[in-house]
Amino acid sequence: MDIEKLKQIGLNEKESRVYAVLIQAGDSLVSEISQKTGINRSLLYSVLSDLANKGIVTYIIKNNVRYYRAAEPNKILSMLKEKEKAFESILPDLMELHKPRTKRPIIEILEGKEGIKTILNDVLKIKQQWSAFDVPGKGPEILGPAVHAFEKERQKEKIMLNVICVKTEDGIKRGKEFSQMKFTKVRYAPRPYESPASNWVYGDRIAILFWYTEFPFAVRIIDKSLAESYKNHFKILWGSSDKS
Repeated sequence: MDIEKLKQIGLNEKESRVYAVLIQAGDSLVSEISQKTGINRSLLYSVLSDLANKGIVTYIIKNNVRYYRAAEPNKILSMLKEKEKAFESILPDLMELHKPRTKRPIIEILEGKEGIKTILNDVLKIKQQWSAFDVPGKGPEILGPAVHAFEKERQKEKIMLNVICVKTEDGIKRGKEFSQMKFTKVRYAPRPYESPASNWVYGDRIAILFWYTEFPFAVRIIDKSLAESYKNHFKILWGSSDKS
């Protein structure tokens, strides 16, 4: 069993190893679990106790001896759904608490592919015109299918994109792809140059995305006046950019 999948639902390394053993072996003594997981018995009791508290492991008594067993996988699914409902119930309060207390710009750094995906999802959430310039065309290469899923959803939501691609091989290729999409207008920077970053502005947000293959990341700034300034700058760039 791939314990990495178990870790993704909130189990730590040792908890994942123990559950993986129990789900396959059935009722087991502590000594048997210890042998198969490589976790010493004194620590194992603590791990089993934590799993029991989470409802993921139970035990039975046979001849005054305790045997541990894994809870049914559906039990874990029910537990996760309960947690999701509990979180949804407090989400409005959390969103209210998260509102900025001052008018200072909010500046965030979002790391890795997941950070870039956060920006994409933010564009879909804001649902306002999206302007992008200095676009190098690296999105599909770095994010893969996630980009295409985002583009499909953007067009479904009728979010308008005005994009200025750089005149490199990747940029021109990406521009041609954009030109086939609905609610999309494409132009090209007047001069060819390499850029690892692209600049986006949508709603009251600016995002600068750095398309490094090994470590992509983004800087997001939330500030209405700065976003308006960027939009005005974009209009100037759009007017001086090439249509092909």
